[in-house]
Amino acid sequence: MKKTAKIYLSRALVDKLGVPKQPEIRVRAGNIVVNTQLVVRKTRLKTYMLSPSLLSKLRLPNRRHLQIRYDEAENMLHIGPIIGILTSHIPNKQEYDPKSIQAELIYLSNVGKTIASQIYVFTPHSINWANNTVRGYTYSQTMPNKGVWISNIYPLPDVVYNRIASRTTESRKITRSTKERLKKLPYLKFFNPSFLNKWKVYQMLITEPELEPFLPETMQLTLENLEEMLKRYRVVYLKPNNGSLGRGIIKVRRDKSGVLHYIVHRRGRYKGKANDVSELIRKTKGARRNKAYIVQEGIKLANYKGSPFDIRIIFQKNFQGEWQIGKKFVRVAPRGSSISNLSSGGRVERSKKVFSYLYKSQNLIKAKNIEIKELCKKIASTLEKASDEIYGELGLDIGVDKNGKPWLIEVNSKPRKTTETEFSKGIVRNSFRRPLQYGIYLAGFNKKS
Repeated sequence: MKKTAKIYLSRALVDKLGVPKQPEIRVRAGNIVVNTQLVVRKTRLKTYMLSPSLLSKLRLPNRRHLQIRYDEAENMLHIGPIIGILTSHIPNKQEYDPKSIQAELIYLSNVGKTIASQIYVFTPHSINWANNTVRGYTYSQTMPNKGVWISNIYPLPDVVYNRIASRTTESRKITRSTKERLKKLPYLKFFNPSFLNKWKVYQMLITEPELEPFLPETMQLTLENLEEMLKRYRVVYLKPNNGSLGRGIIKVRRDKSGVLHYIVHRRGRYKGKANDVSELIRKTKGARRNKAYIVQEGIKLANYKGSPFDIRIIFQKNFQGEWQIGKKFVRVAPRGSSISNLSSGGRVERSKKVFSYLYKSQNLIKAKNIEIKELCKKIASTLEKASDEIYGELGLDIGVDKNGKPWLIEVNSKPRKTTETEFSKGIVRNSFRRPLQYGIYLAGFNKKS
């Protein structure tokens, strides 16, 4: 005998949600929808319960920690939120590196257990498109720094948080096709869709007149464009369009006699010089590896104790969908270098400490922080509008020149977040928690969790 799927709602909850009287109603969990018998119970408590049959059809292991809302436009009850963290594979190395993607995913899974939602990690290979389900994974700690990934079958989620960690993996056919199929699902929202391309980002941001003064002039790297830029600026940077971690950046400086001195940053640094642009292009061909590059105006950045620096800001949306600074610190370049990336030898300092060194007035420091925050908001909103994509967090590298003016150096849509820090553990925890809270907001459950 076929069991009927039922949902039991208290009269108080029916009134609170505004559910009209009806014998049946559709119930949704993620991207699974089930026609369900609606049973209203007389009780003052605002409660609901799902029959075993409904739990099974919705592919929910249980409804613990899940919320309920009424979608008036669809005349549908929505159980959730269900958030899927998309990654390329489920890493399970014995050696625990706090800076690894494994540490990130474990931390996200553990933080997810403290939020009123169902959060799991999944891969492109774990989806069953035929029935809108996915094999998802949650982390179970067995002892300090050790645990196991527990798998279960879940509905495809309300929201996908994209944490594919490498450009190579993201460019694979299976990843690209999975993302496109997920984005076409009727009840799914997808944020942080892909890594960013420096040239495309510049083209999008330069359309906003208010941002133009804060963007270093940028062109695609060609012999003619490089020649033109070196006529205007004594220092330029050649950067790979799809590069990260400071690798492949080439600093070019023109001296008074016209000789071009360059420094290639890859695995370490090496120097060279060229008599003209043609020779420079030829000599750096191997370092550029036939990749598309931009040429960017070099900004005379302010120094902290003799070294240039930039400000790394993890800019995130919160449980109300509003942008805020989730984490902010200064990256100081190693002595003799102009590249501040931590992977290239840069070191971390507190922004408060660096600003106090540069500016003696607390009012000026406050004004600088406000100016930088407003610049970040304008960058994030322009990027979303121009790309027609959803972003929940961005890594923004902001430089400050010797006159105190902020400049956008780079935007990263997949900022890495270490689980260990010499700063506040609360800031670290919240920087992982906030994208999940934003996912809850996107799913329609916009109460703080």
